Amino acid sequence: MASFLNVLKEVMCILHESGKLFLKNKKLMFSVLVFPLFLNVLVYLFNVFAIKPEITNLIQESSLIPLMDPSTPEYLAHLMKVFQDFQQFVVSSYIFAAVSSVINLLSVLVIVHASALTHKEENVKLKDFPVLLTLKYWKGPLVTYFYIVLFTLGYWFLFFIVLFPLLLFSTKLDYLAAKSGALFVLFSVFESYLAIVWYLSLVISILEETYGIQALGKAAKIVKGMKPKLFLLNLFFGLVSFGLVQIVRRVDLNSSFPVILTIGLVLVSSIAAVRMFQLVSYTITYFQCKGLQGKDVESLRDVEYMKLSSTTLIGALP
Repeated sequence: MASFLNVLKEVMCILHESGKLFLKNKKLMFSVLVFPLFLNVLVYLFNVFAIKPEITNLIQESSLIPLMDPSTPEYLAHLMKVFQDFQQFVVSSYIFAAVSSVINLLSVLVIVHASALTHKEENVKLKDFPVLLTLKYWKGPLVTYFYIVLFTLGYWFLFFIVLFPLLLFSTKLDYLAAKSGALFVLFSVFESYLAIVWYLSLVISILEETYGIQALGKAAKIVKGMKPKLFLLNLFFGLVSFGLVQIVRRVDLNSSFPVILTIGLVLVSSIAAVRMFQLVSYTITYFQCKGLQGKDVESLRDVEYMKLSSTTLIGALP
């Protein structure tokens, strides 16, 4: 019990240090907070006004097919229209997924760089912020992010493999729902444990020259001894995000469209802010891990800066 309380105290210290980090360089940290939030809001609006109408239209058109006579020309024409709409939906979904991934990775790059510079008490102004849109800054995190996505997809594919026998042999719907829910919670909790290495490897690939499998291996090496508090930290952020979703689920779906849209915007912004705060915590944890190894953090790869003119900076930001 005493050891658990010590771990809990260490988690609270990390959260406290993360909060203090925003006060060290308010202008920089506020800017890197608003920029990804703005991009996530744009993606959400694209989803609402482009993807969801396509889904609704596709469902409505598909529901008419069983009511039509297959021998008529109208049936064939309607069937071809459904296929065309489905093709358009697939293209839009791929675009949405690609844009979301780019914005997610850009958010990680921005918040980790800003957190590292602020933690090291560098006197960095917004106009001195690194140019993060070049291949040089994207290569390492992009490769590491690719491996993390593969591991995540493989992990949840395993979930469906385990879930399939339950769906096949369960006869009672309520019993099936209970077992599926328990299995999902179990997999989600264990994913929080695996995500310790995933998150830390992203930070490593941004602040060092190591990326990909090497970054994942290095993260697993330097995080030894800190996994209990990072596991609790991931559970905390996961519960916060889950709580936000549950609050929104209580909203009456029969409300007006502006109300539902506003609530969705608040939810997307809140979850994005929680994730960014989690990345700040992992950046602080990275320096703690390096400190525990007895290595000089300042000897790591320095972040290169490019002095930007005011006009260039304004053009780079939305």
